[in-house]
Amino acid sequence: MIRRLTSKDKDMILEHLYEEPELNLYLIGDIQNHGFDEEHIEFWGEFRDGKPFAVLSRNMSNLTYYAPTSDFNEAWIEVFNTFDFLFISCKESLMAPIKKHYPAMREDKMDYMKSTTFKRDETIDYSGIRILKDEQDAEKVYNLIETIPELYTVHRKDKEEAIQYFIRNSGENGTTVFIEADGIAVANASAVYETRKSAMIVAVATHADYRKQGYGKKVMHYLMDLYVNHKGKTLMLYYDDPRAEALYKNLNFVDIERWSMLVPDDETTQY
Repeated sequence: MIRRLTSKDKDMILEHLYEEPELNLYLIGDIQNHGFDEEHIEFWGEFRDGKPFAVLSRNMSNLTYYAPTSDFNEAWIEVFNTFDFLFISCKESLMAPIKKHYPAMREDKMDYMKSTTFKRDETIDYSGIRILKDEQDAEKVYNLIETIPELYTVHRKDKEEAIQYFIRNSGENGTTVFIEADGIAVANASAVYETRKSAMIVAVATHADYRKQGYGKKVMHYLMDLYVNHKGKTLMLYYDDPRAEALYKNLNFVDIERWSMLVPDDETTQY
């Protein structure tokens, strides 16, 4: 049976998702940070023998799907198709039976990593770092991300949706930090979907005209220090650029899984 979830299902669904907390960061974060009554988000669950099996989150234009095994119920496709979505995300082992229903979409595969330790570099001066507080700050970050082709999952959203994404993932739900120069944001990194145990690093970007000046390293180190050392939380990220592997491993990230995303096949992704 597949049905829409309500607040009455919260504890049972979270217990199920916490069996693989690192892979379910988005789903757990959506439930804990937003609940079941917000207009832009909803949750669906598949039950087998009265117990939760598969879970789906629709957060604006993003669908995130989870199941413990690749035993896919085709009835999910009817649920997916009720939404005007841009992206479908899940761990790689779950994507094959979904992908065949969307031949016009492209599958992007990414390495999924986590970090639980970080040694602060005392030579890095964190002055000049700003924490995103309001829509004006969010617009500056959005304008930077629009210049980065690799971050198509953010700038594919319309501007207002992207701004609200950063606002919702602020405060108790996450942290976005950026650096300004010459009146624009020139470097950015975000920790989003913050839960009591972890957060996801996304939108790490440096403007092309300001690279090799240490800005990207500074914002990334700031978030690592804040979350790992001060908040005691695990940081997650995924990447599809082989050049990033050494950087992330130097920051004590280790591979845990492969992540997959179906995206519109009209984006030109540059690596």
